[in-house]
Formats: sequence, structure tokens, C-alpha cells
Amino acid sequence: MKKKLTVQKKTGIMSTAITLIVVLCLIVVNVIASAFTEKYPVKIDLTSNKAFELSEDSIKYISDLDKDITITVMNTRDSFARGGEYYEQAITVVEQYAKYNDNITLEFIDLMANPTYASEHADLSISVNDILVACGENTQKLTAYDLFNIQQSWYGGSITSSNAEQAMTGAIMNVTSEEKTKVTFLTGHEENENINLEDLLEKNNFEVNSIMLQAEAIPEDTEILIAIAPLRDYTEEDIEKLDSFMMEASEKNKTMLYFASAEQPELPVLEGWLEKWGLSVPRVMVAETDQNRVISNNAYFGIADIDDFLVTEHMTNTDIPLTMPFARPVEMLFTSNMGYNTGSLLAYSESAGIIDEDVNSVEDIVQEGPISVAAKSTYNQDGVNAMLCVFGSDMILNEQFLNSSSLANMEYFLSFFNTVADRENVFSIAPKVLGGGSFTLTQGQVLLYTVMLVIILPIAVLAVGITIWIKRRRS
Repeated sequence: MKKKLTVQKKTGIMSTAITLIVVLCLIVVNVIASAFTEKYPVKIDLTSNKAFELSEDSIKYISDLDKDITITVMNTRDSFARGGEYYEQAITVVEQYAKYNDNITLEFIDLMANPTYASEHADLSISVNDILVACGENTQKLTAYDLFNIQQSWYGGSITSSNAEQAMTGAIMNVTSEEKTKVTFLTGHEENENINLEDLLEKNNFEVNSIMLQAEAIPEDTEILIAIAPLRDYTEEDIEKLDSFMMEASEKNKTMLYFASAEQPELPVLEGWLEKWGLSVPRVMVAETDQNRVISNNAYFGIADIDDFLVTEHMTNTDIPLTMPFARPVEMLFTSNMGYNTGSLLAYSESAGIIDEDVNSVEDIVQEGPISVAAKSTYNQDGVNAMLCVFGSDMILNEQFLNSSSLANMEYFLSFFNTVADRENVFSIAPKVLGGGSFTLTQGQVLLYTVMLVIILPIAVLAVGITIWIKRRRS
């Protein structure tokens, strides 16, 4: 007689059969999926900040372009991506541009296999991994320093975040644009030649040049004039050139940005001209006494609040902190006078105070804020539309702060210049960080996280453990 299968054996056989069927189905699905993705590559961006995808602003801008654009990568796709995770992210972003517009062509040229290509384009000084963006006769080269934010140290450079989308979209805007706003930097008075600001403007479709004010006239097509922390005073002839530029009747607005610094000596002629516009920069320092509003536990590294939101209309987030270290106060000598009107741009908080010869330590600071550290003066009469903006410190343009994804310094100035230039089709793209990244904390945030991790969390774990132990003892 055949033995009848017990219920347990039947259940075991059924479970084994189901398991085998499921495994076989998974194998078949995996084979089909592998074959499909090999022929039709599928990529899904699971990063929280969508680092491998284009923003909606870039997609909309690219989709509307009707000019032929060629993007040429000076390497093979695989060799470029082998540079590391940020290179893989960058090349994935670059590939997106051709996807959204048939007028954009993407090419890869292996310079190692085609050494003559570089010699044929000697004027561009092409290197491996460079990217060329071309439209007609206009060409812009992007290097690793354009694609990534790189932090230098004794041990070399390391990539902290990706600017691939910002660099690519900016380059396409540059080569397709027919008009550029001209920005002129003043030299000849031992100014701080800020390469970071110049690069930022050039990458965002501004035409940048510089002149020695004593020997050259300000170009007629200049719309924005910049003077960064001169150490030698201007002459009366220099002031006449500034007046001629600012007070000339023109259809276009004329703007001048002046950045002071803590190292400047007395500059009576230049400072007298600023006072005519109703602005003064006393030779003292502003400090922040509230530890929740400083960076790196330094009273001189205070957070500056935005007072004038007319210049921030292109910012995506005005809640991100902005810092202006070692700032001198900017005083408004009047509100309105003889056609000049003044107003604050940036200010330290109510807990800020002044550092002068009577202050020996932070404890001696008298809280007398808010204190303006940047202000503007406008003149709009008889066809003249001019604005003078004075910033209390050139440190606001420091490379570390401009490239920080946790500070709004770069986005603030991009919005500022785009607003002044009266641009419409502009937008800001935040740097993309892969992995954990880094961010800047105020002293108050450091204290809060320390209390939570060092005190509250251990006490909570201990309380849960004691509760469980007591319950087990009673049971």
C-alpha cells in the first residue's frame, strides 16, 4: 500500500514548488530586463536632490532654443566617467541637453587618439576632459574648475559639489546670446582684483573688462562699474569720470558697486564723493553678539539679513543665510536729498554692535543693531537713472563663501546683477552635492545638535532601557 502523504509533507512540497517557480520567474524577468536595458538603457535618479537630472528651468530654456548647438567632450564617455562619481554625474547631466532639444548635438572626441584636434584648435588650449559649447562662431570652453567646486588644501584639490548644470546652461546662454551687459572693473588704486567675481559674471553671460581709471575713460557701453577695496585715494579727475558715467542721461540704468574693507586707510576724496550720494563707511567694525547668528564661533562672521528684496527677485530661497565677515557699517546720511534717495540692502541684527577703540572684548560690545552693512543710493531725474551700492566688506566675495552651497552669497549676487541688468530669462541653479556633503552651521545650531546628540539622545536610550528592564523584572 502506498503511504499517504501527511499534511506537513504536502505543505513542504507545495512550498518548495512555489519557491522554485518564483525563483524561475525572477531569473526570466532578470534576463529579459538585462536584454532590454542593454538595448534601451534606463537610468533612474534616486538622489534626494536629483543631481543627475536637469532642473525644470533648464529644461524649459533648452526646449525653446531654435539655434544649432554643438557640445563636444574631449574624451570618450567611459574615460570621462572614470574620473570619479562627480565626473559620472557631470557627464550624465551633459547628456540630458541633447535629449531635450534636437538642435543640440553631443560629440565625444578622444584627444589621445586624435592628437591633431588640439593643435587645430590651439587658440582654445584644449585638454582632456574639457567641454566645448559652440553656436555659430561663438565657442566657450568648460574645464573641471567650471564644472565643479574644488576645495584646495596642502594635499591638493578635492571636489565638494557639482556646478555641471549651471556651467552648461550658462555656456549655452553665452554662445546663443546676441547682447551682453558690460561690467567694468576699476584698477589703478591697488584694488582687490577679485577673479572669483569676474569668473562668476563671465559664466553668466556678462561681458567683463577692466580699466585703469587714471589713464582710461570708462567705456560708453558700460552698464555696471565695480571698485573693490582701493587702497589709494582717487583724484579729482577720477571723480569727474565717475560723475560723468553715473550722471549721464541714458536709456539704460547705470550702476556702481563699491566694496570697502577693514584694511583701507582714509580716502578723503573718494569718501567725500560717497557722502554726496548720502552714504558713509566709518572706520570701525561690526560684530554680532548673538551666537545663533555667527559662523565658526566668530563675532566678525555674522549673518546679514536682506533688507531690500527688489534685488533678490531671481533668488530661489531667501531664507538661506548670507555672511559678510569683517564688515564696516554703511551709514545713510539722509533718506532723501536733492534727488538722491538712500536705503539699506543688508544689515546685521538687533544684537549687533560696533567694535572701536573702546572695545577690548566681545563682552564690551554694546548692542545697538540693526546695523546696515550694505546700502544703496539712487538718483532718478532729468533722464538720469543711476544707483550707487556700497558694501561694508569685500569678504562677502570670498571664494569660500561664493562656492558654499549652504550660504546664499553667490545666489544673492547673481540675482543682484541679473536684476540690475533687467534680465528676464534668468534662473539660479544650486550646486549639487553627492553623498553627505558639507554644510555651514551657526554656533547656535552647533550647540543645539550637541545637546541633542550628547545629552538628550543618551538619556532617552537609557530611559527606554530602564523601562524594559523593569517590565522584565516584574514579569
